[in-house]
Amino acid sequence: MVPPAPTSRWDWVEELPLEPGPPTWTMGTRALEAADWLLADDEREADLALKARLLAERPAEVFAALDTPDVLAASTEVRDLVAAATGASCDPDLHPLDAAARVVQEDLCVLVLRDGVPHLDAASLCFPSYWRLADKLGRPLAEVHGPVPHYAEELAAKVDGFLGRLRPDRIVWRRNWSIHDDPTYFLPDATVILDPPVPDGLYLRSERQTLRRLTSTDAVVFTIRTQQAPLAVLAEHPDVARRMADVIDAWSDEASAYKGGHGAVAARGWLASR
Repeated sequence: MVPPAPTSRWDWVEELPLEPGPPTWTMGTRALEAADWLLADDEREADLALKARLLAERPAEVFAALDTPDVLAASTEVRDLVAAATGASCDPDLHPLDAAARVVQEDLCVLVLRDGVPHLDAASLCFPSYWRLADKLGRPLAEVHGPVPHYAEELAAKVDGFLGRLRPDRIVWRRNWSIHDDPTYFLPDATVILDPPVPDGLYLRSERQTLRRLTSTDAVVFTIRTQQAPLAVLAEHPDVARRMADVIDAWSDEASAYKGGHGAVAARGWLASR
């Protein structure tokens, strides 16, 4: 297998969405060429090794799929797309989505349209950020995002409508970001809030997300590529740091409570002073 050429380690910080709200959340999707669908970088070996360990030690927590023909067909199509994109040989003895996720750094989720609404019906999720797959499997996407402040009024209808219109010939991508006081990649539960030194005890975490409609099954594959850097890296990206501080300033009290407690609010002053 020959993976795509690695990207520079911290280049992705320049891709972060940093427009102060309101609205608090926006889709911010951009078109993506098929050749750039999956992202390999210099963390690849470490990420795949961590995935393998989690899948061996905690399989029920990191992989689940509804036992339906639609999910199996969509998962098989995802496996074939991943194999074609990477040149990897996927294990034929595993569930096809499980096999696909073991050869890429991305987490892979299958969204199946039922009653016109996308549902999270299968996923390999090794790098969650404060959510558990078992709590979300089989639920409509709006319910999956239920705890997110302002999601229902700002994004739910837009996301469902966008996914309904997404064509198989158009792949899109977006990013999100958060600041954590815990560098653990498998982070399904909110940890005790710490009081680390700023910036050295904080970490910038981002998900490069893609959405791609499958050709033969009409499901959508949602990929999540988790990347992380020490927050101190932003000393070399002062414009990014200052814009991030502006975004934090614009958060509502609800958004600050939801997203800021594990480092973002504490980091605001340091970011603004770059």
